[in-house]
Amino acid sequence: MVVVMAKPLIRTPAYSITEVEVLDPDGARRYAELTGAAVDEHGGRFLVLAAEPVVAEGEFPVERRVVVIEWPDMDALQTWYDSPEYAPARAIAATALRRQLIFVPGLDPLAHHSGGRSDRRDVEAMVRRFYEGMSTGETAFADELIAAEYEDIPVVPGTGGGPEGYRRTVAFLRTAFPDLTMTIEDIVIAGDRVAVRSTARGTHAGDFLGVSETGRHVEFAAFDFHLVADGRFRTSWHLEDNLGLLARIRPDGGG
Repeated sequence: MVVVMAKPLIRTPAYSITEVEVLDPDGARRYAELTGAAVDEHGGRFLVLAAEPVVAEGEFPVERRVVVIEWPDMDALQTWYDSPEYAPARAIAATALRRQLIFVPGLDPLAHHSGGRSDRRDVEAMVRRFYEGMSTGETAFADELIAAEYEDIPVVPGTGGGPEGYRRTVAFLRTAFPDLTMTIEDIVIAGDRVAVRSTARGTHAGDFLGVSETGRHVEFAAFDFHLVADGRFRTSWHLEDNLGLLARIRPDGGG
């Protein structure tokens, strides 16, 4: 498996939840305009916008409305809240609104599944984490993400299956190409099968399939198909352009 992630992409979502009462309608409108722009700037997404709640149990002031914004993670949420883009809106809110604002973390997308079958967001997060480990060399999550019976087909010589086989594959790749990075071009999810098309780039700085270090920078394509069930990788089938890669790194090759 000669593909890795260029940078981490696994993030646990977070949410800002506001109970708000309007004291100054003009100020509230200006606050909404400024806030909307700041939310867009920092990657937030409105899920509930000044909605009147239906009270099922307990008490809720009739004059209050609810706003819920989804964020990529808690860091993004806090950055937005402290940002210069949001500061003018916060100043307006101090007099135009009476509100309660809380921040809450969402569920880890790799830790929650339904009925033994992951949903599409879970699967995509798992796939990105799988490749991320190859980029960073961090494989502590392998026991969580990869089934004991996991098979890599065709197997990289000397690696084997299961979580330990994944760790050995990562070590093999990072020895041959210590700066290897990969761009995921496509992820296609169909039930428990995932197809990934990727482009890998790196410097040949160690033995690879019998070819000693050349220092050449290379780029090559890879295609992978994964079987994912019950929140773990079960099987990976992969095809890399090894012939093209060997032609580039051999002393008499191109590249």
